[in-house]
Amino acid sequence: MQKQLIVTCKELIDKLEKENKLSYEEYLYLIKNRDKCANYLYDKASKMREKIYGNKIYIRGLIEFSNYCKNDCLYCGIRRSNNRAERYRLTKEEILECAEEGYKLRLSYICYAKWRRYVFYRRNTNNYNKRNKIKIS
Repeated sequence: MQKQLIVTCKELIDKLEKENKLSYEEYLYLIKNRDKCANYLYDKASKMREKIYGNKIYIRGLIEFSNYCKNDCLYCGIRRSNNRAERYRLTKEEILECAEEGYKLRLSYICYAKWRRYVFYRRNTNNYNKRNKIKIS
C-alpha cells in the first residue's frame, strides 16, 4: 500500500526546484493533480528559463549521421529489424558540410547523433574553429 501524501502542489514544486528530485509518490501526486499544479509549475519554469537564458533564443541543429541501429525497439522506425527503412551513413565530408552549414546559419549548438549516442558542441562565438572541435573517426 502506498503511503498517504498530504502536501500542496506548491510545496512539491518548490521541493523539486530545490532538491532536483521527488519520491515516486510525490511525482504521482503532481501527475494526478496536474490541473491544479499547472499554473504554478509554468510560472516557476518561466522564471527559471529567464534566469538561465534571459530573453535570448537558442537554435540547435541535429546531424544524424547514420540511421543504422543495433537496438530493436518496437516503437522505433529505424529499429534493427525494420527492413523497410532506407538506411544511410554520412561520410566524414558530409558531416563536416552539415556542420559548416550549421555554422553559417549561426546555430547555437550542433548535436551529432548516432545510435542514440549524442555529442553536443557549443558554438564559441569568440573563436569558433569547427574543424578542431569535431572529432570524427
